[in-house]
Amino acid sequence: MLNYAVCEINGKQYKISPNQPLNVDFLGEGIENIEVNVLLTEEEGKIKLGNPYLKDKLDLKILESVKGKKVRVAKFHAKANFRKVTGFRPKYSRVVLDLKKKT
Repeated sequence: MLNYAVCEINGKQYKISPNQPLNVDFLGEGIENIEVNVLLTEEEGKIKLGNPYLKDKLDLKILESVKGKKVRVAKFHAKANFRKVTGFRPKYSRVVLDLKKKT
């Protein structure tokens, strides 16, 4: 049974545990599953380390697209009566590693 894995998704590394959702950078609309490269796995106390990747790949299921917390950016110029506030809300894709065996 896989305890956790370290995977590369869109150039970033994430620690993934089975059946626990994880927010990653937005992957796009209309995609249901993605296949990711695995850097490290840990099963029952045994660690497998890739160089740089393992031969195994993991299939992640995309649950939904979510918006992150709003980031506010304020610009201010002294003595010029200039004030500007803009905001940004990043988009994330919520993914999960589902290890149910297909029979």
